[in-house]
Amino acid sequence: MNIEMIHIILIVIMVTAALYMICIFAFTYGIITLKETYERCSIHDIKVSILVAAKNEENVIITLLKSFINQTYSKDMFEIILIDDHSTDNTHKLAEDFIIEHNKLNIKLLTATGQGKKAAISQALHSASNDLIMVTDADCDLPETWIESFVARYKHQDVKMILGPVLLSPANNIFEKLQVIEHLSLIASTAGSASIKMPVMCNGANMAYERKAAIEVEKYRHDMNIVSGDDMFLLEQFLRHYGSNSVCFLLDKAAVVKTKTSPTISLFLKQRRRWVSKTKAYTNIKIIVTALTVFLFNLGIVSLSIMAIITPLLWLNFVMFVLLKFLIDFPILRYISNFMNQRSLIFWVLPLEFIYPYYVVITAISGLILKTRWK
Repeated sequence: MNIEMIHIILIVIMVTAALYMICIFAFTYGIITLKETYERCSIHDIKVSILVAAKNEENVIITLLKSFINQTYSKDMFEIILIDDHSTDNTHKLAEDFIIEHNKLNIKLLTATGQGKKAAISQALHSASNDLIMVTDADCDLPETWIESFVARYKHQDVKMILGPVLLSPANNIFEKLQVIEHLSLIASTAGSASIKMPVMCNGANMAYERKAAIEVEKYRHDMNIVSGDDMFLLEQFLRHYGSNSVCFLLDKAAVVKTKTSPTISLFLKQRRRWVSKTKAYTNIKIIVTALTVFLFNLGIVSLSIMAIITPLLWLNFVMFVLLKFLIDFPILRYISNFMNQRSLIFWVLPLEFIYPYYVVITAISGLILKTRWK
């Protein structure tokens, strides 16, 4: 390979590395300066509507519904709207039986009239009775203080959207450990970016927002035909109409929602491709620049490894850039792993750095090319 060409490529990678470093350091500063929350509601005076879209979740739906029984928030102050998105298994019947057995819980079981998760969530939103909406996924396990911690933050901070922490579990084998670490990096970036008033991520498994605001911005959404992104496109509209000060992150152990790691590589990649597929429809420049920066830096590392096959001396550059990425990522990953009580996983960060760039490039390209669907 031409030496001048190699120099040009190395300069481009160094530029993307610098941009990546600025981005991650900003998020690291944000999460470190974000005050961890311990406040609780002494008076339960805000009514909450909880939205859950479920499709073929017969193995987990009862675990979720039992989580609502154990909530410390007054049972007469929240409703659950469970919407069945055309399940072909026993999800609907299990939910019906649970509702009959636990009639003190205010649960509405709806059948989706549209197709897909976004349509289901929208239908549930318009069926909600209360001003504060909380959203989670059917395969999640909620802490008993979940509602209480979100309401406390909503009462004490003038915001329209609250983002919450999500933890993947379990982390028994290497594949599961790597999934958890990767997801911790996403949650850390979500928290850090929101803290510096530049929210670029969110997770629909754990968030809350004002009902009126969500209905108002819904008319401007352009993404209903895209499989993924019920959370991210809503975030975009909140930022556009209400500004970055309208969004905050709830850094509270009492608000951590748990969801399961993917059992197979195939399912894991399918989920990540679904996440990536929505990026081509983003309109928020900060979200686009952040996603592009991460992709280009990882693409540069992958390109180095490919060029090193022809020019072996480049293996040293490849290792140096991987180690640089590790040094950039480590502080924010250490902070979030400590917060999530996952300290033992920090030893797996360096091995992951040698795998992660290939995963990012493969899922990004395949997610933009291949057709995806929600289950």
